[in-house]
Amino acid sequence: MRYGPGPLQRGFGLIELLVALTLGLVLVLGVVQVFVASKQTFVMQRTAAGLSEDARYVTSRLSRELRMVGMFGCVDLDRLPAGIRNSIPPVFNSPISYSSSAGNSILKLVTAVPNHESVAIAQMRTPGDYGANWLIATNCKDTGDLRLSDGGPLVVRPGDIVIPLRQMEYRFSNNAIQVRSNGAGNFQTLVDNIADLNVSFGLAATAADTRISGGYVVAAPGIDARRIRSVNLQWQLSDNPAAPASGSVQAREVKQVVALRNAID
Repeated sequence: MRYGPGPLQRGFGLIELLVALTLGLVLVLGVVQVFVASKQTFVMQRTAAGLSEDARYVTSRLSRELRMVGMFGCVDLDRLPAGIRNSIPPVFNSPISYSSSAGNSILKLVTAVPNHESVAIAQMRTPGDYGANWLIATNCKDTGDLRLSDGGPLVVRPGDIVIPLRQMEYRFSNNAIQVRSNGAGNFQTLVDNIADLNVSFGLAATAADTRISGGYVVAAPGIDARRIRSVNLQWQLSDNPAAPASGSVQAREVKQVVALRNAID
């Protein structure tokens, strides 16, 4: 019995294998490119969202603080008897101030801590009980009945309203907005990536006027705080604050104008 050659069997040749590898490589490169592009888009969106969130946070916080500048609860400094008025800290008459030196600019604000307390029994209180720098006790009826502490214990009586006051400092330094309370401790960073910050004040013609006269004036030391009616803040946020034009996303421009409560029509 003779056995002849069987059916001819064929496999992949070298050319077919190279073509298959090339097509596979092109497919893999396409998938990688899509992945890289998607990741870049995600990173850019996250960066832009982070800048927007920082802008919203700072805007909300500064708006709240600025509106309350110079608010001392039921106490009206202009109606206090001369003897008491002369004894209050001078900073109360300048509850907002601005200074700039050595690359740092600081906006100082004196405001009431939003947790006034009505007293039912005689007791001792200190500013530290409220995280404040000063403490006022008054019955809010008799302008001559006002007691103030700048750190030590204060006797409060039944019927008193306890008004804690604090000083907040907002500093622009090293491309960040930083904050410190009551002049104690180190500045803590609120937000970074601040490329630029400009502060200007809307001034009244005199301390007695309630309307802004002549537009806004660039904030500087020596401005009469009694004439300040509103604050204009403009800043720029960028993921590359040293060179905003070279950032991965477009720099965010923020403008905020805040009127001081009860100081403007």
